[in-house]
Amino acid sequence: MSKDDQQQEIYRELGYTSQPFPYTTPTYLEAHARLLGLTPPPAKTARVLELGSTFGGNIISQAVYHPEATFTGVELSTSQVEQGQAIIAEMGLNNVQLVQKDILDIDADFGQFDYIIAHGTYSWVNDDVKDAMLRVISENLVDNGIAYVSYNTYPGWHTMEEVRQLMLFANKSRPELSHGDKVKRGKYVASVVGAQILNYDDLQKKNAKFLNALRQTVQKHDYYVGHDHLEPNNDPVYFHQFVDHLAEHGLSYVCDADLTLSMVKRLDIVLAEKLVSLNPVAGELMNGSVCQIGADGVANQVVLEQYVDFVLDTQFRKSIICKNSAVESVNYAISDTFNGISIDDETSSTVTPTDNDLVKAVMDEFYYDILFEEEFLGSFEDQVVKSVFHALMQGHQTFTMAEAMALLKADMKSKSQTVEAMHEENLYQMVLDHMIRGGIRFAFTKVEKPKYVDNKSYVPERFVTFVKSVVNGAAKGFMYPGTPYNEAIGDVTEEDLSFMTLLKESKTKTELKKEIIATAFGDGSGNPKNYEAMAEEYYKALVNRMELFGFLENK
Repeated sequence: MSKDDQQQEIYRELGYTSQPFPYTTPTYLEAHARLLGLTPPPAKTARVLELGSTFGGNIISQAVYHPEATFTGVELSTSQVEQGQAIIAEMGLNNVQLVQKDILDIDADFGQFDYIIAHGTYSWVNDDVKDAMLRVISENLVDNGIAYVSYNTYPGWHTMEEVRQLMLFANKSRPELSHGDKVKRGKYVASVVGAQILNYDDLQKKNAKFLNALRQTVQKHDYYVGHDHLEPNNDPVYFHQFVDHLAEHGLSYVCDADLTLSMVKRLDIVLAEKLVSLNPVAGELMNGSVCQIGADGVANQVVLEQYVDFVLDTQFRKSIICKNSAVESVNYAISDTFNGISIDDETSSTVTPTDNDLVKAVMDEFYYDILFEEEFLGSFEDQVVKSVFHALMQGHQTFTMAEAMALLKADMKSKSQTVEAMHEENLYQMVLDHMIRGGIRFAFTKVEKPKYVDNKSYVPERFVTFVKSVVNGAAKGFMYPGTPYNEAIGDVTEEDLSFMTLLKESKTKTELKKEIIATAFGDGSGNPKNYEAMAEEYYKALVNRMELFGFLENK
């Protein structure tokens, strides 16, 4: 049996729950590309190609929320494509399609796409398919398009490789076992080996990384272990090797979807300086612009990030990619901005001069959502900026830098222009730092997520059909639905579907509560006061869920 046949057999036996991934969306990729100086196609009307789409769980949710964009998924497994096509048909979607096709057979005639994504594929296919993936990106991506490829990386995956080899060895003498049974045996052997190490204090300390890898693996679902660890192909690479492979196909690295890997200079300038000094051709990387923009900047950035991977023991990367024709626009100046600005004394008369205007102009284009909890504000040293963040968090609404600045200026009426400018610098700095750390989500194309308004909000039919398929239709057990940001929703229920059906037309709160009582509490016999109280809580909970899931529109 060939490796490709083995992979298809594995999917048929173990099954797979197709998931949405937020960092693969056009909205996410567009924003990150623009942050680094590129001008990618608009996310709202994007043409998206996904390589290795399984049942389509990563693009179907996107298609529901973004009806003006189009999505094409390519998958080798016939059974998965057929199931995905059934899901799409049941949901009545006309802007997403799944195609059964070998990546090796895709050529330029397949079409041009604004964004090409491949999550969890590159490391799990042979070298010919890896080459084909990058060739497809090179040939089928528009000139200003953006691609995304995720993959296992060394040095972090060396430890996971030990776990894989342990499980392969455990099954070496059992070729008759099904793949599912091999997974169970592999996990059992891994747990036994881990338990033996735990019996010895010196071994626990010596093998701490290996123990943690064993623990992570044993706790994963069987289908995950079967696909991630026991696939015929599992081929991690060092980051710089992946970048070299890109270059063979006329492609260039831009940044990681996890900006903490790409913006170490903002997070730890001392560490960055030490790592940059190891590059004999770094030139002006730390303090000038010579190596910040274009191909030279990317080359130096790759060296820096490879050293970062050794420091962090990185085991997985999510690389954002462009064509070489666009690389001259890539600008890493954002790593150097707002450094050294602090508010120690509001009587200070000077502001540290920085070249921040360009980055401010880019940041002014985005829409922002704060993701961290309000308790985190206790770590803010600038009380004015802390007040601005507090005000922004009260409404839980998407905001712009212009709106944040208006709040800051309202607090600064009695302060000098110099002091106001210092707080402005700090505001931009804090927003940027949390964009990089993941505490603030940012988008160039605004993601609509309306709040509930009594007698105006309703649930469009496409969301009802979407959830109906997930709860008790063709999608049940095959895919997780996603939010407008393509975050997985694991707990959509019949209750949600029932409420969505009631709210297919806008209604008053009183009307909805009456229908909730009639629908959820049987024939109405019993204490009416108890029903009223329960209906009130039921109503609040489900309205909140509709807002959370982004299933509302307002007339």
